[in-house]
Amino acid sequence: MTHTGHSEKVLFMRVLIIILVSIFTFQSLAKADDIRDLEIEGIALGHSLLDHFTKKEIDKFYLEKYPKKDFILLSVVSEKFQNYDAMQFNIKRNDKKYIIEGIAGIIIYEKDLKACYKKKDEIVNDISSAFKNFYKNDAGRLNNPVGADPYGGTYDIVTFRKNKSMSSERIQISCNDWSEQSGIVDSVKVEIYSEDLVYFIDNVAYD
Repeated sequence: MTHTGHSEKVLFMRVLIIILVSIFTFQSLAKADDIRDLEIEGIALGHSLLDHFTKKEIDKFYLEKYPKKDFILLSVVSEKFQNYDAMQFNIKRNDKKYIIEGIAGIIIYEKDLKACYKKKDEIVNDISSAFKNFYKNDAGRLNNPVGADPYGGTYDIVTFRKNKSMSSERIQISCNDWSEQSGIVDSVKVEIYSEDLVYFIDNVAYD
């Protein structure tokens, strides 16, 4: 195995831990007036994955299924990404067009939690300026999601919703501070969800 191949494998395993327990750049952010204008690595809601990856590449993505079968989650780690260590995509199950209903970017901040929080705050400020009519909720520091870290890990999360409805389109920015005992690497995660995906995750996926 080449050094590059080994590095990709190690990076994949490190990021995969984050994905299993689950530097954002906004292209054309100044012109954004709709959540679908936000892009991560040039990819946005409503795009087809097939416009950015080949079917052969997509078939190699890590596939995660929810308890309910409406959507699937595809995750990929690639050194080709300019600003991320990993990306995630939600698509409707059996959608042969691979239309993106959810997109996320993950960047690792190993042993640099201060930089993690700084980047999260920068992104939140950018979103606040660009989407003044969105409803902002700063949940602050919460215990780790889904009980993945019993040793005291936390995550600091801010959400933006298109309207007051809890099922409206949503943007989430978080800094995930995992305990050393958990073995999970700290990271910034930015997620963009369509209205259909928000409703599914909040009301259907784990019922």
